[in-house]
Amino acid sequence: MRKSSMVVLASGALAATFFFVSNQLAHRGEEHGTVARGKAIAEQTCLRCHNKFAGDPHPDPALTTPPPLASFGQRWPLENLEEALAEGITVSHDQLTMPEFSFTPETIADLLAYLGDLTKCADKQ
Repeated sequence: MRKSSMVVLASGALAATFFFVSNQLAHRGEEHGTVARGKAIAEQTCLRCHNKFAGDPHPDPALTTPPPLASFGQRWPLENLEEALAEGITVSHDQLTMPEFSFTPETIADLLAYLGDLTKCADKQ
């Protein structure tokens, strides 16, 4: 009786561990953001003024100083931008104040995933 109880207990613990790990892996992209959703957010917000990579033409020829998005990860640890995105970045480029955007923790994670992907691409160039 004692041996069978130990087998049942061990099997239950193994099943619970398997469930926990598989659940974490299934939702891993959501917790860390996705590049595709981050790209969509950047296209709606950031890429109206910023270019993707150094040397790319600026979306608005009147603006010349907004840094390329790919350079963000080269200038700062991207996780440092999390708080600034949550609180609202107040920066000016070419005497224009950056628009205020409202980001949720999920959209911030997505945007940071995209910026990280751009940084990797820029580092390879």
